[in-house]
Amino acid sequence: MATSIPIIETRGTHYEVGHQIGVAAREHLRAMHAETCAEYRSTWQQLLRASAPFVAATQQRLPNVLEEMRGVAAGAEIPFDDLFLMSVEELLYEEVRGLEVRNWKLEVGDTRSSPALPTPSPVTRHPSPPKGCSDLAAAPPATRDGHVWLAHNNDLGASSRAHLFVTRFRVTGEPEILAVTVGGWFISIGMNHAGVSLTGNQLNANDSRAGVPRLLIVRDILAQTNLDDALASALMPERASSYNNIIGSQDRRIVNAEGSATAAAVTWAHTDDGIIAHTNHYLAPEMLHLEADAAHRNMSASRCARALDYAQKYRGHIDFEICARLLRDHVYAPWSVCKHAGQSVTVFSAIIDLTELKLWLARGNPCENEFSLYTI
Repeated sequence: MATSIPIIETRGTHYEVGHQIGVAAREHLRAMHAETCAEYRSTWQQLLRASAPFVAATQQRLPNVLEEMRGVAAGAEIPFDDLFLMSVEELLYEEVRGLEVRNWKLEVGDTRSSPALPTPSPVTRHPSPPKGCSDLAAAPPATRDGHVWLAHNNDLGASSRAHLFVTRFRVTGEPEILAVTVGGWFISIGMNHAGVSLTGNQLNANDSRAGVPRLLIVRDILAQTNLDDALASALMPERASSYNNIIGSQDRRIVNAEGSATAAAVTWAHTDDGIIAHTNHYLAPEMLHLEADAAHRNMSASRCARALDYAQKYRGHIDFEICARLLRDHVYAPWSVCKHAGQSVTVFSAIIDLTELKLWLARGNPCENEFSLYTI
């Protein structure tokens, strides 16, 4: 069954692009806003106050991203502060441990010019939302045709399917970006015209802190024109936390940055015959002490094991068909790569041929839905 994801086309300055997104996805963003406010109810104002240092850090490090968000908020007719808080997973879904905002300072630049930040009031923490991602990334010699191939399944709450878009960001002075978004603006994965791609996985670390929200760093990673700058963005010292970021480039390099707020382990595909496989738990030995969600490790490990099985079995032959076969895999169900039940299910699947800048997407479970082609 073909269930393509609708496209939002944009062009202009950061603010103009944001405003176009806000208008196009207004119904979806407002519904997401209402759901989030209802979930947190009486703690919302406390959370808004707690988000102040995150706003300050983002304004200092990524002012263009904030300007784009202001456009989104205006176009969607949502208060900017509310929309910003919706992007701070570190506050909404994780405890920011050891947060002493008066002592918090930027690690780059003159700390004497850092903004004065108020200490937030304690707030009720909510458990992490149902999320999961399974990834296989392959470059030569692991691929059949010498291309760079990436396969990604994205697991969220089933209601997220209704809010999916493909957003084309054409911001003046930046490479064109083609990204899968929730609500038009919150980026999940993507690639740009400079030949840089980003996929990856949520991680749950125990050292989250005030800083630039990881969800907003994703936007900056995809604005870069080469892999080295994209990696530097992923590892910016001001980050509040980090995803596991899998960054690919057309020059046949793929890097995996398994990060937290204060640490990172960087591995390169060429050290393992062109392969990277990852899901939602820490793999690098030096990062294991940062794991904050050991209870769900087995759910992630089963999917990671299956991706590694494919990497080993099909090394030298990975292409579109092998990627699609992995994303439809049900071994180890209900914790399979293609996930149908539980708090999180597969809401979309993506296959990227980065060499030819092609993106195939299946909305929902890829075993039930066809892949549609999107190009940049």
